[in-house]
Amino acid sequence: MDKKQIAALLDEMGTLFELKGENPFKCRAFHNAARVVEGLTVDIAGLVANGDIRSVKGIGEHLSKLIAELVQTGKCKEYEEIKSSLPDGLLQMIRIPGLGPKRVKMLYDKLKIQSIEGLQKACSEHRLADLEGFGEKTEENILKGIQLLASVSDKHLYPQAKKEAEPIVEALRRLKGVKRCEVAGSLRRRKEIIGDIDILAIAAEKDRAKISEAFVTLPSVQRVIGRGDTKSSVLLGSGIQCDLRVVSGEEYPFALNYFTGSKEHNVEMRSRANSLGLSLNEYGFS
Repeated sequence: MDKKQIAALLDEMGTLFELKGENPFKCRAFHNAARVVEGLTVDIAGLVANGDIRSVKGIGEHLSKLIAELVQTGKCKEYEEIKSSLPDGLLQMIRIPGLGPKRVKMLYDKLKIQSIEGLQKACSEHRLADLEGFGEKTEENILKGIQLLASVSDKHLYPQAKKEAEPIVEALRRLKGVKRCEVAGSLRRRKEIIGDIDILAIAAEKDRAKISEAFVTLPSVQRVIGRGDTKSSVLLGSGIQCDLRVVSGEEYPFALNYFTGSKEHNVEMRSRANSLGLSLNEYGFS
């Protein structure tokens, strides 16, 4: 696990601790550690291997052990425990403008609201109006925030999508059996707005199942949408959908062209192939 993934996980742990009502100093320590890790200019794996991670300012003994666990195993038992103790929907609720961990915790504790859908229903029924710090105006603003989130939830800015995709591609490239791995789709075309992240990898058929399994169990994955030897889809913690396709070396050029090209591009390519008496699809000529 690289520093970007570790930083994201530590930051999420800080938020999860806030949702649990943990000591504010503990929550801030995790958020601060995330910023420290992301700002490191030296290899974090080297710091762990040499035992120097503990000497980094802002990284205490407990955090240094967690970071070492993440670097060495790619997993964190404490993270898995706290995440499993809370409904997944709480993290999604924090994405609504005007809602932070404290307010989401209150909604969960007082009204047992644990999803955006449940929150929308509660606002429509005016069940938040009597809560301390809330009111009718707050309900209106939350409903507007939910609408805004829904309108952009499947669209993401290029820098954000690129930041999410890079550590995933790097992790996949390190897997045994992966001969090549690249981003495809609108992210590869560097479009300003990205729908989802498309990743393409080359691997032998015998290696595809374990590669797909490694992909769907990455720390940045919040939910598995679909899993298969040749295609797997996940929802990342950031809300971006990420699709992985694993193909052969012979199929790769055609797949990269198809899954990177726009709809218009692919229509034109198929039309040209047809004019030459060929049939073109995402995996080759037929």
